[in-house]
Amino acid sequence: MDSAQARDLLLAMPGITEHDHFGKLAYRGLTAKGKPSKIFLTLWVEENRAVLLLDLERQEELTSRHPGILFSVPNKWGGKGATFIDLRKAGNKLFQESARVAMRLAGCA
Repeated sequence: MDSAQARDLLLAMPGITEHDHFGKLAYRGLTAKGKPSKIFLTLWVEENRAVLLLDLERQEELTSRHPGILFSVPNKWGGKGATFIDLRKAGNKLFQESARVAMRLAGCA
C-alpha cells in the first residue's frame, strides 16, 4: 500500500475530513454530537508513512503484534502514543484496523 491508497481509504470512510496540519495531511472524524473529533492520523505522503494517535496501551499492543510495521515515533510524541505505520509494509486490512483504533480514541462516533 502507499500513501495515495491510504488517503483514498480514509476519505471513503463516512464523516472523515482532511486538513493541513503543519504541512502534513491530517484526518478527523465526527463525534457523536456531530462536532469534529481530534486529529486521529497524519499522513506523511513522501515517506509512505502515517502517524496514528494512540494511547500507550494500544501503542504497545499494536507495535508488539506488528514489529517493523508499527513503531513509536522517536520523540516526545511517541512517548505519548504517537505511532508510525509503514504503509509499504502494511496491508489494507492492518491499516484500516489501526486507523479505526485511532478514530475511536479520538472520539469519532
